[in-house]
Amino acid sequence: MNQAIAGVVAFNEETTVMTVYPSISEAPGGIGQLLGSIFQSTKGIGVGFLSVGHILALLSAPLCAGLYIGRILPVSRLPILGKISDLLGLKPERYRITTQNIIVEDACGGPNAEVHGGVELDEFNDIHVISTKPYQQWYDCGDLRFVDGDKQVLVLKGVSRPEAFKAACMKARLSYVGVKAAI
Repeated sequence: MNQAIAGVVAFNEETTVMTVYPSISEAPGGIGQLLGSIFQSTKGIGVGFLSVGHILALLSAPLCAGLYIGRILPVSRLPILGKISDLLGLKPERYRITTQNIIVEDACGGPNAEVHGGVELDEFNDIHVISTKPYQQWYDCGDLRFVDGDKQVLVLKGVSRPEAFKAACMKARLSYVGVKAAI
């Protein structure tokens, strides 16, 4: 009798484990970096929980919402804006952990999204989180560098909550490598 077990997938099938969209810190033109740096540097100026940084962030919320929507919506699919965004390299991306790979792909492609890069789960042995810039601290994001020994194999820029994404990647890697060794 063949009975499915929830959460268990055949080794040769690829299933999505987690999907993350980059933060607005990596928005085109550096505007996300500029805003985050201003917000972070003025965060300590003020009284109590009211600070200049928080007030500026509140006032710029519509702009930041537009930047976020532009990171995840299919702007590149629109007739005129699509051509301009393609020429400027502004295609929205997403990062996806599967049961076999870490994938960088077009954010608007659905299940048949165009893959821009990636790495197999057994092609790296550690992940370094780099989040030292003020704008990265404001947005709680960072760059993830996937390394195999001393060799860098993949970089994901502007990952929101990078420690949680790193933990998910390492757990997926541990499962994949363990099952691959057992087979």
